Amino acid sequence: MKTRPEIMECAEQTLQERVRTSRLLGSDPSLVLHGGGNTSAKGRIVDVSGQTIDVIWVKGSGWDLATIEEAGFPALDLEQLRKLRTLDDLSDEEMVRCVRRCMIDPSGPSPSIETLLHAFLPHRFIDHSHADAILAISNRVNGHELCQEIFGNRVVALPFIMPGFPLSKAVADAVDENPDVEGVFLHKHGLFTFAETGEESLHRHLELVNLAGSYFKNDYRKVMEAVVEPTRSPSSILPALRGRLGGKHMLVLETRQWPWLVAALARSDAEELLISPPLTPDHTIRTKSLPCWFDPDKQSIGDVIDRYVQTYEDYYKRGCAARGARTALDPSPRVILVPGLGLVAAGTTKKAARIAGDIGEHTVLTKVAGANLGTYQGLPDLDLFDMEYWTLEQAKLAKQARKPLEGQVAVLTGGAGAIGEGIAKVLTDAGASVVLLDIRKHEAEIVADRLGVEGVLAVEADVTDESSLKKAVEQICLQFGGFDILIPNAGIAHSAPIDEHDVGAFRRVVEINQIGVFLTLKVGIPILKNQGRGGSIVIVSSKNVLAPGAAFSSYSASKAGAQQLGKVAAMELADDKIHVNMVCPDAVFGHHDNPSGLWNEVGPQRAASRGLKVDELEEFYRHRNLLKTTISAEDVGRAVLFFASRSTPTTGALLPVDGGVPAGFPR
Repeated sequence: MKTRPEIMECAEQTLQERVRTSRLLGSDPSLVLHGGGNTSAKGRIVDVSGQTIDVIWVKGSGWDLATIEEAGFPALDLEQLRKLRTLDDLSDEEMVRCVRRCMIDPSGPSPSIETLLHAFLPHRFIDHSHADAILAISNRVNGHELCQEIFGNRVVALPFIMPGFPLSKAVADAVDENPDVEGVFLHKHGLFTFAETGEESLHRHLELVNLAGSYFKNDYRKVMEAVVEPTRSPSSILPALRGRLGGKHMLVLETRQWPWLVAALARSDAEELLISPPLTPDHTIRTKSLPCWFDPDKQSIGDVIDRYVQTYEDYYKRGCAARGARTALDPSPRVILVPGLGLVAAGTTKKAARIAGDIGEHTVLTKVAGANLGTYQGLPDLDLFDMEYWTLEQAKLAKQARKPLEGQVAVLTGGAGAIGEGIAKVLTDAGASVVLLDIRKHEAEIVADRLGVEGVLAVEADVTDESSLKKAVEQICLQFGGFDILIPNAGIAHSAPIDEHDVGAFRRVVEINQIGVFLTLKVGIPILKNQGRGGSIVIVSSKNVLAPGAAFSSYSASKAGAQQLGKVAAMELADDKIHVNMVCPDAVFGHHDNPSGLWNEVGPQRAASRGLKVDELEEFYRHRNLLKTTISAEDVGRAVLFFASRSTPTTGALLPVDGGVPAGFPR
């Protein structure tokens, strides 16, 4: 009989093996995508009372197999779970409650919805994936025959059953009747394999997947080797497309333009082949039940989206009539296939768009590569509805709070600077995706890394060069589909009395601070107009517009010119529901990671003119304002957020962010 330390050491070794082999399974996107798949292991532990109990470690909800750690495998009382198999019926909600009651540590992550399936099987290690090759075989009219031909008696094949208690019992019963099988092939769902070691279970899994893949590997290779380059400009299509998606909320887009993918969309049978149900109903949560086909040469964006929405709403009504009322989801497509451009994915966040894009990309590849296996046949609408509108998924969505700028994209010039970083930090916290435009791309990339969130992109752009800005806009449209918030922020300063001011330096300040704003507006406004959803322009102006300082002529004059541009733009863009406002900060010195370049340049002269040392300058400005406060870059960001969120019907306004400088009071 093993001692307690021996039992716990064995449990630790089992869990380590499970983590290692799970990561190997999850590292291959052709097997597992974005949190998909499940793995488990069984063993024994000693509980707090000193009793030895059998447990199962199963992947926790929200964990990705590619990066999972021991903490991602909550332990559950195996004996208590197995008692549930004697029940005739168990609702999804009651199943979840029963499973959670069996957790050894109730504070751990929620166990996989397929915990009972893993628990009911006798094997120590179990692996489950939605491998592309397995789904390519199963989604055929002749899928059952193909499965038998490929695997023989090595696996037991089951028709599609919705995940939950009935599926768990069906798999366990099938394995009981066929105890020598190496796995279970779930049509239109995926593959389970099992063994006494994690290594053996994974080996079986990969071997069976490779067997399936061998049936169309030559076609797969031909698809990947095809080369067709995109012929359409992202900015000519995507802003207008984006403007028609998402209902009252904007969506973030992401476009894939691999040569093989553009070639796949150029096939004569592409629309018929690809506008079909997903490979597995799990994908409906990310991609909906059908992709959308949009050929700009033959269709208008409005007609295509209207038709898609109507088709989806009909599907929703049929589902509710059969299954009961559900909370309606946004009817806009999540995957749009555009010949000549590529695959366009949509999501409420950049991460959601990326996940939809990854799934969409794998789906196109699998459907095209498997076209010669037989007629593609996905699941019927009602099965897809059951997954997309699963009550457990609806409950999860109901708990998610929407951030104020979720789905919106902000473009910020001068993104590498101190104020740029502060604005980006506030906007990303509010849910926005942010593009940092700067001529210093490397420094902008450092800022993006420091922000540490998905949906921040550094793009090189010179605000004094219209062609450079247009090139940046193309890249932004490709990555996000367009933008909703435009923030001209790039600026420099020069300090000198007028009679000593170098004319070249004066022109350079005006070129960046004023002409740069003009060009940013000129290039950016058409995108906002093409989206047709309004928008917000927030110009980072300055306290110096209202209260200029001596020896600061080029900065004050150029900022005043930029502010006048903002006022004119407010008048010109009101009919398009585009708000244009200004924020007027003062004395923003940045922070140790990103000190203000402006103050590094003009600080010594400004300090000398006041008889101060350079390191006394920030304290001087703090005491100069009424609130005796230091103005941070995040303070400027919060002012930008107020205007960017369009919480009030305000345009043409300016908001001081200076702690209260009487000479700069707007009047």
